[in-house]
Amino acid sequence: MQIINNKIILVLIISIFVFQNIYATGTRKNFLSHGPSVSAFSQGETALNSLDDPSIIYHNASLLSYFDYNNVALSRYNLFDGTSYNAGAINYRLFDNLFLGFSAIDLASGDIEIRKDPFDSPKTVQTNQWAYILAAATTIKPIDTSIGVNLKYIYYDLYAKKDGGFAMDIGLSKYFYNVDIKYTQAKFGVGLSVQNIFGTGIKLDEYKEDFQYIFRISTLMEIPVIYRFETKDTITLSLDLKNEDSYNELFAGIEYKFIEKYAIRCGYYPEHITAGFGINISAFTVNYSIDFNELDLINRFSLAYRWGKKQKSKNEFEKEAQAALNQDKLSQQQAQEMFDKAKEFYNKKQYLYSTDLLQKIIIDYPGYDSPNIYCNKIKKLMKDKASSSYESSFDEYAYWSGYKNYYEGNYDQCLKEWMKYLQFDNKNKEVTEYYNKVNEIVTNTMEEQKKKQFEYEANTLLKNGIILYKNKQWVECIKQMEKLQSFLKTSQYTNTSFNYYSSAKEYIDKSVKEITKTLKNTAKPEQKNIQEQKEEEVLIDEKLADEKYKEGLILYAKGKHYEAEKMFELTLRLNPNHQRAINALKHLNDK
Repeated sequence: MQIINNKIILVLIISIFVFQNIYATGTRKNFLSHGPSVSAFSQGETALNSLDDPSIIYHNASLLSYFDYNNVALSRYNLFDGTSYNAGAINYRLFDNLFLGFSAIDLASGDIEIRKDPFDSPKTVQTNQWAYILAAATTIKPIDTSIGVNLKYIYYDLYAKKDGGFAMDIGLSKYFYNVDIKYTQAKFGVGLSVQNIFGTGIKLDEYKEDFQYIFRISTLMEIPVIYRFETKDTITLSLDLKNEDSYNELFAGIEYKFIEKYAIRCGYYPEHITAGFGINISAFTVNYSIDFNELDLINRFSLAYRWGKKQKSKNEFEKEAQAALNQDKLSQQQAQEMFDKAKEFYNKKQYLYSTDLLQKIIIDYPGYDSPNIYCNKIKKLMKDKASSSYESSFDEYAYWSGYKNYYEGNYDQCLKEWMKYLQFDNKNKEVTEYYNKVNEIVTNTMEEQKKKQFEYEANTLLKNGIILYKNKQWVECIKQMEKLQSFLKTSQYTNTSFNYYSSAKEYIDKSVKEITKTLKNTAKPEQKNIQEQKEEEVLIDEKLADEKYKEGLILYAKGKHYEAEKMFELTLRLNPNHQRAINALKHLNDK
């Protein structure tokens, strides 16, 4: 059924595409004043986020290095008084690290009438301007930066005068992944391009006109939008600065992408507002943009087809990664159901139910951001409400204060607050249930002693782990904190356990980052002295290494190769003899 729906949508979009082109409207001020990428145009003519449109080579050829597929795209701009601006582009992966692109751009200026004098019979002629771009791009692996070059031929046919000339463009681009921003990890991009260098210019009159230099600096920030258990929506902010003929211009855009298939966009370039959308259906991509200007609306369309995604070698490593991912998906489905239930409690303002369920998800299914963000959001909300002196509702304040004290382990004060609340609403099932739970702990002396013993053991494990961290014994710190987390999973004191669990996770993450720093500077095994080898042998933890290796497999199968590489490196730090991790890193380095 979904396949049929996709086909229907595609037919409708193509029909609209064709229909709109029959009735072209709009205006355009200069040939090649904008690039032919429709997706870039709807974001205000910004460059770095259009990695599914080969027309983007007009702005920066180095971006070809980031394309996942071969692409061919056709685009049409409906202009003023029946004229149009048409373009076609293709990109192709020739070798593993060599990408080629070609683009042809035509401004069909339509028919014009020529007279010798006002009384002469007009002669109708047609003019055309063309630009042909041949591009190549590769990645400089030591610095993980892409470089691209365009060879461009521009031809002007003004009926009476004709000429063409060559020019050259060069571009650089680089992306930074997993940049920490508060509760999530963003992607940053930066690009630089210089257009029309080494140009021959065009001679239409007595004097030759040189192609103007165009300098462009592009930036991008892509942020995951977390409201699902596993994030697949993103919001992207783009900003470009362009210098052409001694004039500086600013271009800005924003894009919201749904489940990696649908996108809505809007943007700004000098004196213009643009907007548009994009849809991925099967192997096709449809993009539309509109330009709001003082004369008329300009409509832009493109239809792209992609094929030939780089094939992964079907070796044992790939099969193992896929198997790990399939197993993870089964548990993820259960976690998603729990997460949806926790959000339902949250929307009903049943924050105690929601918090406990979120904490259980975080402990049982580590590695996902969404539950952790919701949990921190609730706790901050409750803490702020309970600390505010401006709240007029006495019963709500008692609920918030009781919540705060419950998760801080102040059970006596918690009981006092909820007792006040129940004077106003004694039918609240959630508060009644938690009140009875806390009351049982407080009145049961044996239970209180068990809780104190539990906190003593957990605190001891945590302190020992912190000491190891301060002594820069990163691996031992991770092992100690993993031991603490295992101990906490057997505890019945969910609220107290979670506080310790969060602290343990924090120090594990910090230790992993420190290990990652040292991995870059670690000498090769044959260069280490005997004492260093002995010290590393002591740190071997095969069980924990296997766990981290499995996490790396799942990350790899999800396409997160950078994160997977770091996890495999951590595996080797935990167990330098882990042959499968060695093979995994070799596989990644060979890609």
